[in-house]
Amino acid sequence: AIERDMSDIPDLVPPAVIACAFAEGTSRLTNIGHLRHKECDRLAVIASELQKMGIHARCDETSLIIKGNCKAHGATIDPHNDHRIAMSFAVAGLVTGEQQISNPGCVAKSFPDFWERFEMLWIWKGFLDCRRLFAASMLP
Repeated sequence: AIERDMSDIPDLVPPAVIACAFAEGTSRLTNIGHLRHKECDRLAVIASELQKMGIHARCDETSLIIKGNCKAHGATIDPHNDHRIAMSFAVAGLVTGEQQISNPGCVAKSFPDFWERFEMLWIWKGFLDCRRLFAASMLP
């Protein structure tokens, strides 16, 4: 868990939140009230979409509090046309399994080929999972 002033790195808040969601303990990201005025109210959207996944999160006027290591599950995520939220929650799907992003095209604003690159992560994850299963089956 971390407590971090994110005022100087606001674009990293969405991926940092995802990392906090799967870390041990309760994290607090502070001084990010200005994120309420981006493509959407990022603080409120991030907290509500995490809750859809079974992750305990809440926001106040200037911070996000995330309880990590919950039993997260996949969900249908509404990024509210925010490219950073869509990409970050897609990465969370690598951990939870099934994850759907409504309006996936919103990522074109900053990373038009995100989904092609992201698919490569799924391929590698599948390859590594298969190797682990194969190695485990070879043990006495």
